[in-house]
Amino acid sequence: MGHLRYYLDGLVHFFVAHSRHGTHSPFVYRLVDEVIYARRRPGESRNKVKRLVARLIDRYQPGTVYTRESGTIPASSLDFVIVDGGALGTLGAEVEAIWPLIHPGSVLVLLDCHRTPGAKALWQSIKARPEVTITVDLFQVGLAFFRSGQAKENFKIRY
Repeated sequence: MGHLRYYLDGLVHFFVAHSRHGTHSPFVYRLVDEVIYARRRPGESRNKVKRLVARLIDRYQPGTVYTRESGTIPASSLDFVIVDGGALGTLGAEVEAIWPLIHPGSVLVLLDCHRTPGAKALWQSIKARPEVTITVDLFQVGLAFFRSGQAKENFKIRY
């Protein structure tokens, strides 16, 4: 039953989401046009999620990238965070532990943000946080941006 719900949610997302032309934010329009919808270049992964993460890292050139596989949580600030929402266990606690290290200018990528009820709840809680100014829901991936001076907006984009 869980798989059926996931695919129904994906179908609903497709019909309510916008393309780059449905966004009125110059920041999000450029992100969608230049990163998310850009044609695959030679040497890029065929997996569109891996390709997207690599493009985001290339675009924002973060000094520190955190993933669960990277091991311990660093003591310094985090510029780019990748969290796998499909992973079971202490996902919420992991995000809580790294949250103080996130700063204006950080980017948080939540993979499989709609895969499980726990991942959906985590995505909703991230979107609700006041520090998060822009969210882009691609269904398979959730992007949270921490941009100072930016009005809070949530976007659903077809991916």
